[in-house]
Amino acid sequence: MSNEVPMLNSIRKTTQMGCYGIKAVLNETANRDFRSALRQQYEEYSKIYEEADQLLQDRCGKPKDVLPVTRYSSALSSKLRVRAALDPTAKIAELMLQGNTRGMIKSMHNIRTMGVLEPRVSGLSKRLLQTEQDNINQMKQYL
Repeated sequence: MSNEVPMLNSIRKTTQMGCYGIKAVLNETANRDFRSALRQQYEEYSKIYEEADQLLQDRCGKPKDVLPVTRYSSALSSKLRVRAALDPTAKIAELMLQGNTRGMIKSMHNIRTMGVLEPRVSGLSKRLLQTEQDNINQMKQYL
């Protein structure tokens, strides 16, 4: 069960990037339904993050966060790409799809390589994977 701390840190980083990405572009679209969908995704990422953080604390693991430079450059790049687009909502949906796809790949890789984990950690990693898939399905309609 030595892979629980790395798995939890990976979950934390993935959900942090999701939250940062959403916050960076949320106000770049006027589409109310789309903004509502982004807020819902933000809330789900926040819940998963908090659960991963608590499980990490329970294991006395050292939390690892997304580097500030990574967070800043991602937000700046996203804002610039959205503002340059003819259809900001479609561009944001595209960026969200790309981010969710990266998150899914990372989650699937972690689940495969980290082996058997304590059920709560395993369940949380699978929940994140399902959340990424749900987010992809939700964003498709806005392309």
